Amino acid sequence: MRQLTNGQLTLLSCLVVSAALTAGITWLLSRERKEGTVIREQGPKHHRAKAATPSTGGRAFLTTFALVGFPGAILMTDPKAIIGVTAGLLTGFIGLVDDIIKVSRHETSGLKARYKLPIQILVGLLIAGAVYYLLRDDTIRIPFVHSTVGIGPWKIVLGLFCYLAIVNGVNFTDGLDGLASTTMIVAALFLGGALWTTDTSSAVVPIILIGVCSGFLPFNWNPARIFMGDSGALCLGGAFAAAAMATGLEVTVLIIGLVFIIEITTVVMQVAYFRATGGKRIFRMTPIHHAWELRGYKEPAIVAGFAAVGFIAGAIGWWSA
Repeated sequence: MRQLTNGQLTLLSCLVVSAALTAGITWLLSRERKEGTVIREQGPKHHRAKAATPSTGGRAFLTTFALVGFPGAILMTDPKAIIGVTAGLLTGFIGLVDDIIKVSRHETSGLKARYKLPIQILVGLLIAGAVYYLLRDDTIRIPFVHSTVGIGPWKIVLGLFCYLAIVNGVNFTDGLDGLASTTMIVAALFLGGALWTTDTSSAVVPIILIGVCSGFLPFNWNPARIFMGDSGALCLGGAFAAAAMATGLEVTVLIIGLVFIIEITTVVMQVAYFRATGGKRIFRMTPIHHAWELRGYKEPAIVAGFAAVGFIAGAIGWWSA
């Protein structure tokens, strides 16, 4: 029987510890009923019953990434992994500010888009710049042809696009009990699989993503006892995107994370069409998972369907990498 290498043992340790730590912290946070969730008026009416559910779960994500992510990356001696962990924390802190504003002001909007997007762009440029200038890497992997090509400074532009699309896509996906956690486990599984044999040390970030979401999911499954909030969703999205940016998988991750891309694309399409036509809509409601709710599907069924789509997309992305 083939023995695991030291690096693979480290990755498995990160998986177990991150899951256990996240579960423990989430359990403590779920017992605090001081801060409820502010529910969007535009969302499905039955979601208003969730207003008493705490939305502090993202704090467990940030804590786990700090306590497990950095030591794991250091043990793997991989600067790419350090960039991924740092991106998760920086992006998660943007979400934390958003969550604090929502709770303190009892508003659904939180941090205004005119502030939030520029901050995200700044963080995205920092991450993309770190990959290009510190790692001195301008290459990307071309899906399906299994080759790499250097694109020079366009690496920063592509990385920023990947970062913004994934981060906000994951954030929009976090709208049903267990949806963001489940789809991220699937996506991170295939991203980690793409790195396990070719760039093992860099797989620490998707491995921790799997652990974090696995530890959180039992508390977030329908009916949820706690939500991850923007701090959790943005932390997941930032780390996931940065892990791909640091390993040249900017294009491939758009395939693996197809669910997140679908979610953000439907929102953009809806807003653009609504403004262009003076109030008409393409979908009954976006993000698109809400449209399925309005068709009468229960949350667990929608989560299962989206996970299936994510599994197929992830398998294709893994094979194409």
